[in-house]
Amino acid sequence: MNVVITPARREIQSSYASLWAGSLGFLMLGLGNILAASGVLTYPGRLSWLLQFAGPVFVAIAVTLHVDHLSFRIGRPAVLFIITGSYLLGVCVTPFVVSPELWTNRAWSNVAQGLWALGLFCLSFGLAAIAVHKERQIDHGIKQVLDVGDNDPTNVSVHASFLTLATGSAGFLLYAIGYVQLLEVVGGTRWSWILQVAGCTLLAVAAINHLEHLTSHIGLPAVVFGVIGAITLAISSIPFVIDTANYTSSVFWAQSFWFVWGFGSACGAVSIFLVILRKRAMSHLY
Repeated sequence: MNVVITPARREIQSSYASLWAGSLGFLMLGLGNILAASGVLTYPGRLSWLLQFAGPVFVAIAVTLHVDHLSFRIGRPAVLFIITGSYLLGVCVTPFVVSPELWTNRAWSNVAQGLWALGLFCLSFGLAAIAVHKERQIDHGIKQVLDVGDNDPTNVSVHASFLTLATGSAGFLLYAIGYVQLLEVVGGTRWSWILQVAGCTLLAVAAINHLEHLTSHIGLPAVVFGVIGAITLAISSIPFVIDTANYTSSVFWAQSFWFVWGFGSACGAVSIFLVILRKRAMSHLY
C-alpha cells in the first residue's frame, strides 16, 4: 500500500546529528545552570561553566550541520546571525571556565554579560532577516525553488508568519536590552528585569502563534515542552522585577533563578529529543 505524504505529515528535514547536537546542547546548558546554583554565595564551579559554555556551542553546531537546508529556506544572512549568536552565548563564559573566581570580578562579569547580550542581539537580527527573506520569497513567487533544483515550494518557503517572526525578533531584542542594563548596576534595575521578562514572554508568544504549523510538523508533545521552556525562562526573572534586591541579597531567589533557567533549558532538550523520536517514527512511512 502506497503512503500519501501530506503537508501535515511532511518529513523532518533536520538530520539526526543536528537534532542530537541541539538536544545535548540544551541539556548541558540546563545542567550547567542547575550546578551553578550551589555557588550562588561565592561563584559557580568550573564544571557548571564548562557545561554553560558547551551547551550553546553544541546548539550552534546543530544549526551549522543543517546550514545547507536552512540557507535556502530562511536565507544565509539569517543563518549567519543565528549561528553567531549561539556561539556568543557559549563563548561569553570562557573566562570562568579557565578561572571560575573571575565571576566575582566586575570587569570580567561585565564582559560575559555584554557578550551574552550581543548574542541575543544576533538572534534578534536573525529572525528579522528571516522576515526579510520571506518578503523576498513572496515578491519573487518562490523563485528560490528553481535556484536549488527543488520542485516543491513548501521545502524552501518560510512557514512562520510575519507576526511570529516580528514577535520573536522583538522578544530577543528586549531580552538583550535588559541584559545591557545589567552592566550599569550590579543586580540590575527593575527595568532591566522587566525587559527580560517581557522578552522571554514574547518568545513564548511567538512559539504559541506558530503552534499549528509546529504541531503538524514536529508533534504536539515537542511543541508543548518548547513552549513550557520559553514560559519558564520568562518566569525566572519575575522575583527581581518585584524586588531587585532579591538578586544580590536573597540566597533562595538567586538559587531559584539558576534552577528555573536549568529547568527551562532542559525542556528545550526534551522537546528536541521528542522530535528525534517523531523523525524515527515517520521514517518508516517513506
